[in-house]
Amino acid sequence: MILALNTAEERLQILLVDGGGLRGLFEEDCPGRMNEIMAPEAARMLAAAPAPLEGVACVRGPGSFTGVRLGLAYAHGLCLARSLPLAGLDYLPLLAACGREEAPGCEMHVLTHSRTARVYHQGFDPCGAPLAPAQDLPAQAAAQLVRQRAATGPVAVLGSGLRRNPAHFEDLGPALRLGLIDPTPPALAQAALTQAARGAAFTGPPVDALYLRGSDAEENLAAIAAGRGLTPEEAQARLERALSG
Repeated sequence: MILALNTAEERLQILLVDGGGLRGLFEEDCPGRMNEIMAPEAARMLAAAPAPLEGVACVRGPGSFTGVRLGLAYAHGLCLARSLPLAGLDYLPLLAACGREEAPGCEMHVLTHSRTARVYHQGFDPCGAPLAPAQDLPAQAAAQLVRQRAATGPVAVLGSGLRRNPAHFEDLGPALRLGLIDPTPPALAQAALTQAARGAAFTGPPVDALYLRGSDAEENLAAIAAGRGLTPEEAQARLERALSG
């Protein structure tokens, strides 16, 4: 029995899955409330599980900094307590796999929200192989890239970046827009089982989060420091002490 967690965006997804399929499912849009909902719902699901838990798979990003940290911290603690294997799931390939079910034969471009007027982007060929590493891009640059690819062959696009930046993605040429925002439960379940089959080993350190840019707090450190009566140098020193401790 594998527990799968997705906390990368606004929708919390918790699944229990084994070789026979889904054994438990919880989904809810809860931006800002995942911390209070995730652990109780996962505990409830585990208490009703028909078999012992054998491992945990957690989406590791890219996505919301807070959401990704919450999911990985919970997964890490659960695996430490129960001596379980832990695997990380990359979010953009997971969404691309969902898109291929709706638009087979298309090159798939996943665009998820990064920050205002920016998106996380990754393209995949029709078989699912990445065309390039995932990037944090200005929305305008991502739209231009999609238009260029769509001019040479069938392209489909999906993800929260389209909804959060509508003005930048009004013109995508002939690219097919898919309505998918979150991974489907079957795709998330399959990704978790695939990682389990590969023998993901928990060796002590947590799964590394996949961050493609600095956090808003780091990038705005000087302004945050000024609001607390600190110089940028004092704030940086405190940050370095906290990270090294």
